Amino acid sequence: MLSYFLPPRIEFGDGSIQNLGGHVKAFDGKKPLLVSDAGVINAGILAKATDALEACDLAHATYSDIEPNPTDISITHGVEVYKAEACDVVIAVGGGSVMDAAKAIRLLTTHEPPLEPYYVDVGGIDRIRDDMPPLICVPTTAGTGSEVSQGAIITDTSLQTTNRWRKRAIGTPFNMANVALLDPGITLGMPPALTAATGMDAITHGIEAYVATRYHPIAEGVALQALKMLSANIQQVYHHGVDVVARGEMLLGSCMAAFSFQKGLGAVHSLAHQLSTDAPIPHGVANAILLPPVMEFNFSHASEKYAEVARALGIDTTDMDTDAAGRAAIDKIREFNVELNMPAGLGTAGLDRDKIPKLAADAMLDHCHKFNPRECTEEDMLALFEASF
Repeated sequence: MLSYFLPPRIEFGDGSIQNLGGHVKAFDGKKPLLVSDAGVINAGILAKATDALEACDLAHATYSDIEPNPTDISITHGVEVYKAEACDVVIAVGGGSVMDAAKAIRLLTTHEPPLEPYYVDVGGIDRIRDDMPPLICVPTTAGTGSEVSQGAIITDTSLQTTNRWRKRAIGTPFNMANVALLDPGITLGMPPALTAATGMDAITHGIEAYVATRYHPIAEGVALQALKMLSANIQQVYHHGVDVVARGEMLLGSCMAAFSFQKGLGAVHSLAHQLSTDAPIPHGVANAILLPPVMEFNFSHASEKYAEVARALGIDTTDMDTDAAGRAAIDKIREFNVELNMPAGLGTAGLDRDKIPKLAADAMLDHCHKFNPRECTEEDMLALFEASF
């Protein structure tokens, strides 16, 4: 018996952020909490959200102390603001970190703190109820797809799992936003480096989901279509960021790739999740660097699917056998990394080689690799870090 969860209501279009107030009122909301960060505020994007609320005569509170890798500490502070301000709706305006933080804040408005009992690795999915306030997500980047995913990645500072901070996941269908507003206009100001990193994050989602071991043919179809859209537009938005049509294709592609990882992710994410707290390397950059070596590692178990990935990436495989087509997909990712000016390796990106053994051990604690097409050991994780260095 399989249970599939399709995404929440999705509203897509240039200027859709102007409808924010109407969505709050549809939930009978009186005072939403806006969750955001300094970058979104400085870019003038949060002002578009507050203008939309004020146009509907809605009061609001704002919590913007969200780090690039949100911690359980910032989540606790956000919950305090929500309760002190008597809010009744949560609105996330930002990238993946902001949206993940908003999900965790929303959870603790009705569930007993701390976050510890609700992480995936301790059976948290069975402790999370659906009695949470409405959540509206307004993504400002095209990469994480957190606006339609069931997960939230939080940096655990409690030291209850390892001898350092570690990223952990909260995952449940109840985590999904009620509404996702996809407005390509607000992504026009993304700088090229952020455009590249978030775009490669989305491409990694599509590839890892497509080859993940869970049975989910719906997600597989969505993953391939997402890869077609992302690969056809990532170079355009990197070099010509004001192309609102291409930005829109990236935003939809990112959203679709995130839906597809209901099927699972893989070793790339188990490895990458360790890097943002220890290097720190932005998640999308880590994914881009790690993806080709992990694809090589998986090749003996996923060559036929990688051949399909090649076609989705726009490669003409007519005269190629399965193995050649699959390897062409790996080469295409390497080509993207070069054109998008990704670091040549994790060492170039800032990783201290001495940390690799501990990172490899921690990667085995991450749930994503359980769905990797090839089973991973700690020695494999160590070798993959070295191959990516």
